[in-house]
Amino acid sequence: MRAVRAVVASAALALLVGCGSGSSPEAPKLLTRAEADARTVVPFTRGVRLDKAGRIVDVTFDAPAVVDPQMPWLKLGLRLQGQDEEALSKAADSLREGALKVRVHLDRLDRKNAGAVILSRSSDDGRDWVPIPNDGHVDRVSPATVDTYPLIEAGLHSRDVSYRTLEMADAGLIDAGRYRVTVDAVDDRPEFRNLQVEFIAAYYSLGK
Repeated sequence: MRAVRAVVASAALALLVGCGSGSSPEAPKLLTRAEADARTVVPFTRGVRLDKAGRIVDVTFDAPAVVDPQMPWLKLGLRLQGQDEEALSKAADSLREGALKVRVHLDRLDRKNAGAVILSRSSDDGRDWVPIPNDGHVDRVSPATVDTYPLIEAGLHSRDVSYRTLEMADAGLIDAGRYRVTVDAVDDRPEFRNLQVEFIAAYYSLGK
């Protein structure tokens, strides 16, 4: 009888162990365009069009207290995505070489610390940071890197898709709080009409 009980117990234990080892956490659900456009916490994206001058981004959002990545450096930019690497690179190059001009503003809305956030961009040689003037004018975009893991967790990044990120401005090490970002395209650029592009606000970790 004891032997039978031992066999049953062993089988039950093996079943539990097998179930546990075979299970794996589900990948976060990839957001639809509509779902992504409704997200108001960093990181977030917004579908944009660059062919007409005027306001293309106006988002009030929350920057949460961040544990991972460490020392979160907020980047504001554009992201292209697609399956064809060559076409994606050409699209990114067209934005860089086309000298896309925008005006970018970031304001903190919390009562105690309300006001404009000083923005900067990388210098032409990529070795330094250049302050963006008070009018927010940015006369070019440049290649950028952002942390992938927070985007995956937010449902904003697919491992089956290729991406190209171009920075417009950097906000630096921002504190948790409520913010508003606006972006205006300066010129009509009909050559950008068919580009599939989105605005992105995401972190780059200085703690890597």
